[in-house]
Amino acid sequence: MLSPYLFDDEILYRAIKPFPNWWKSEIKRPSSAAFKDSRGVSVDRDARRTSDVVVKELRNRFSVRAVVSISVAECREFNTYPIGKSLPNQPEHAEIHRSESEIELTNGQARNLSKAA
Repeated sequence: MLSPYLFDDEILYRAIKPFPNWWKSEIKRPSSAAFKDSRGVSVDRDARRTSDVVVKELRNRFSVRAVVSISVAECREFNTYPIGKSLPNQPEHAEIHRSESEIELTNGQARNLSKAA
């Protein structure tokens, strides 16, 4: 099991599912809706895997339109709280929360993450 603490240099990957409101085709970037989830924004941490390996694993698990990435340091710059949340069959699972005590991101936090990803 991986530590719940995420280091600033770790990269987080978000599978962008093919929901119409999750992707802005005209600018080829995720919308802020892709970072709004009342249960926390589900991501995979790199866990010393190459980006190719992480993307392949996400594409094998989900139907995705795209996979985007953002560093833990960038998440913290936007005052979000990234935390490792290993699952029994997915030890690399992590989430991005609003703060240490609140889960769902604010609209501004989601917008900032979508622009940086």
